[in-house]
Amino acid sequence: MCAMCDGQTAADFMADVVDDIRCVGWAVIAVEDGQGRHVRTYTAGLTRYHGHPEIVVSGADFTTAHRVVDALAEIVRGGRRLRAGDEVDAAEAGRRCVMVRVAVPARLAVAQALYASGRAPVPALQAVWADERGRWPWEVCEHERDGQRLYGDA
Repeated sequence: MCAMCDGQTAADFMADVVDDIRCVGWAVIAVEDGQGRHVRTYTAGLTRYHGHPEIVVSGADFTTAHRVVDALAEIVRGGRRLRAGDEVDAAEAGRRCVMVRVAVPARLAVAQALYASGRAPVPALQAVWADERGRWPWEVCEHERDGQRLYGDA
């Protein structure tokens, strides 16, 4: 699933990202760990073309994460501005989630490479969801989070 792991050059990868942003309004970037496990998925382009923080998801398989990120980006394209603390229902995003400000947006390396200025990084929001019992990740111990890593404070 990793384009560069499959032999694509960094330059070709970035060209594909820029083309997706030009055509769609954002690109969806998936990050894997060294063992090929999906770690996070995020947008690049919402900042540039929609004046909105990028969106990141963790703790879901790539298909689910991509679907949620795309749904949230479509909401942004439609004119809604998501902010930290906003809840988005499952009918809109595929999962009920709350938006959390990302404390270290450098984890969104492609978005930073394309759009960060010398003064400030590109801002980001994380879409965080509750577990099957309705508990948010900050309400449970880290080992109970089903892989959903938090990149900010709720």
